[in-house]
Order: sequence, then structure tokens, then C-alpha cells
Amino acid sequence: MKLLHYSLTALSLLSALAFTSCREWEDNNQSMALSGEWRGNFGMYYDYVDARGNVYTFDSYDTYLTFIPAYNYATYGRGTQVDYYTYGPYEYQYYQFNWEVRGGIIYLDYPYDPDLNTSIRDYRMNYDYFTGYCSGATQPFRLYKLTDFYDWSPYVDRYGYYYRDNWGNYYPYYAPATRSDADAPADSASANGSVLKRGRRVEYNEK
Repeated sequence: MKLLHYSLTALSLLSALAFTSCREWEDNNQSMALSGEWRGNFGMYYDYVDARGNVYTFDSYDTYLTFIPAYNYATYGRGTQVDYYTYGPYEYQYYQFNWEVRGGIIYLDYPYDPDLNTSIRDYRMNYDYFTGYCSGATQPFRLYKLTDFYDWSPYVDRYGYYYRDNWGNYYPYYAPATRSDADAPADSASANGSVLKRGRRVEYNEK
């Protein structure tokens, strides 16, 4: 009986080690596919409130993402993100984030914008395209790869935003908007407002 018990214990340990090794191998493969530069719809948006308290929501039409491994074939690293906007006070916005692939889940952590922190669990990815759902989202993002990291050398750290020229001269007449007060009159040329929040366009199930 003791021999059988020891044999079963050894078999369980071997199975656990094999599973762990397999998962680490999968994480490594996914990290290699993720590393590089991507472009597409990442579902980003921001809300802007003007001087009268009206809220406008602006959706990004394009996003560039870079995933830089900490070292060759690492399962974690750092990244940059640039969101482009057709309307609104900002033409584009920059972010920096840390990423990790662990247990088949991709984690994105934004040190300067923690509200954007997310995990990506349900996704499909290869060396050409990447589609899936950020945590809580019902609509998928869709990205395609521009450059693979392992064929790509230097990159530039950037962070911040670029303010659109003459925004106050046209705001808000050409901008699709969600207003806090549907009956409020159109604003004047003044555009003294601020960004309320940034995020991803997601829909939550109420059930």
C-alpha cells in the first residue's frame, strides 16, 4: 500500500509539473506573438465636459500599440499606446503600460492611468491579427500586426497628448456629442473645458 501511495503521489507531481510546463510554454508562445507593433480599433474613448457642464464623448478611430518584452522571449514587458481622434480637443493621446501573459491571460497595467487597467481573457491571436475582449466588454477589439518585435529594433518612449489647433474656433459644431442636458443651447466658440475620464468603449451585462 505504501508503494502504491508513493507511486500515485509521484504520478500526481509529474502531472502537475507537465501541466505547469505546458502552460508556461503556451504563455511564452503567446508573448512572442503579442510582442511587436499593432494597429486597429481598441475601443478607446474619452469624455469631455465644457465650461457649461455639457459632456461630450469622443471615440478613437485608430490605435497604435507596441508590446516590448523585458528581454528576448520574456512573458512580460512594457508598452506604448497612441489613440487617434477625428473630433474633439485632442488629435491623439499617449499612454504607457506594463503587460504580462500569465496563465493564458493578458494583463495590461497603466501606471499613470489606473482606470484603464484591464485583462484580456477571451481572445484569438497569431502573428498577423489579434482580436478579443477587454475585461467587462461585450464588443471585441480588432488589431492587426504592423511589425514583429523580433524583426524590429529601436522605439521611442512617448507619453502625453497633442492639443488640436484652433479647437475653440470650431467646437462643438462639427462634433458628435452626448450632452448632459439635451435641451441645452449650442456653446459659443469658447472651449474652456476638461477631460472627465478616459476608457474603452465597453458594454456591461446587467444580469
